[in-house]
Amino acid sequence: MSVSIITRAYKTSELKNLINNLNSNNEVEKEIIAVCNVRDYNIKNAKLIIEDSNRFQARITGIKNAKYDKILLLDSDQIPEKDLLEELENKKEDMIIIPEKSVNNNFTAKCLDDWRYRNEKLARKKTTPYIPVIPRFYRKKYLLNAINKLSTDLYNIIDHEDSILYYYVFQETKNINFAKKHIYNYDPKFFKLMYKAFLYGKNRKNTKNLEIPEDISVLLYKLNKNTLNIKEIGFGKGYIMQIIRGIAYESGKIFS
Repeated sequence: MSVSIITRAYKTSELKNLINNLNSNNEVEKEIIAVCNVRDYNIKNAKLIIEDSNRFQARITGIKNAKYDKILLLDSDQIPEKDLLEELENKKEDMIIIPEKSVNNNFTAKCLDDWRYRNEKLARKKTTPYIPVIPRFYRKKYLLNAINKLSTDLYNIIDHEDSILYYYVFQETKNINFAKKHIYNYDPKFFKLMYKAFLYGKNRKNTKNLEIPEDISVLLYKLNKNTLNIKEIGFGKGYIMQIIRGIAYESGKIFS
């Protein structure tokens, strides 16, 4: 299997851990595409694209520049579990959902892992873009078809951008599966996580006057409503973090 691994960050220095991890795997033929705003560190063995763009635009740029048929989407604060690439090599589906876990062991990470586990369990029962569990492995043609359906206004949405891509791909193919291996997240500490939620809320306020298709507005509404979806995923400590993060998100919409 040949795979294009696409990542993004504001600064190239934010990609040190991920790039080093990927370059240590020589079992799978791959290309690494990194889309950044600022070059402050020399990345080796990766195709670097410097552009002034937000999270969604950076993702799109990476996809358009990929040369292989299969694409793995990773963020700067993630690393794949050992042998994940080898597992993906044998997958035949058009989309693969890869379970995620935190590298950290603090209270915030435990809450986020509880939230991830409950949503992933629900997604295995009924796979749908309306649950915040997204594939990170796709066949390139479906991603390109999804991008062609995007209005330019959607480029400005940065809090559920991967779910939007998933939504459009899901309209074309429901050939999807789950990986056994994981992606590990370097989750931010509590206050940084809250600030990130605040920025997402601020972004949503700034984009409310954009021309967003009705079905995408419904998608975003349902994804945000899932924060209080106790009936389907059950109550756990993950809710503590989601409720607090929701307050920070709404504060961003109000006070930005």
